[in-house]
Amino acid sequence: MSRNIIVVPHSHWLRARPIIAYLQIRNSRWLLTAMLAIGVVVWSWGTFETSIPAATDTGGAKIEFWRLLAVGSASLPALTVTSQMEALEVAGGFPYFKLRRGILGGAFAISSGCILVAVAVGIDSALVPLVARALFAWFGLALISGRLLGWNYSWILPIGALCVLLYWGHGSGGGYQWWEFTAQPATHLPSLIFAITLFVAGVLACSLTPWRLNRTRRVVSRMVADVGVHFSRN
Repeated sequence: MSRNIIVVPHSHWLRARPIIAYLQIRNSRWLLTAMLAIGVVVWSWGTFETSIPAATDTGGAKIEFWRLLAVGSASLPALTVTSQMEALEVAGGFPYFKLRRGILGGAFAISSGCILVAVAVGIDSALVPLVARALFAWFGLALISGRLLGWNYSWILPIGALCVLLYWGHGSGGGYQWWEFTAQPATHLPSLIFAITLFVAGVLACSLTPWRLNRTRRVVSRMVADVGVHFSRN
């Protein structure tokens, strides 16, 4: 009796082994399930509104579910960096950080794809650019939070910023502040620039490997020392 056997080239297996090992020691299945669940919830109930306290004339405001869930969708990918073996993994040097960047970017693409498809199909395709802008901003904040507070706490800055946006983000006449990137129209340039700035800052923060941090510290220390010598001579 013949059997169909799929032969995986040895070179392909060698390339996949680091990825498999990286994902096995992390909560990759849980994270993927959460990403898909957010997409399903947004597709089903994304337009539902809930009342929240806000700095408005009435003391409150309404917010759609998708705006609340977008911050979770963009923060989940940053959790792929967390590991109980991080102290050992960083010893892998450039190959490890290259793999980490690749998986982090892939996780962000998957998570963003889930919610954007849900928005396009379940809500309105015209809303996709606005949601995408918010996702880039939240992802940048998650990376900054992970770098400053530890990757297990990469959700703290996004959640804190969300509270600020929801409470103080309302402007006069029922409008929104320029920095409210989850509510301003997709064509609003100031909020777009703000979101891109957060994203770029997050990517730069994530790229600060230990040796780059040490190099930066040495450069800054040398500059401070040179300035001190200059003033002491004067």
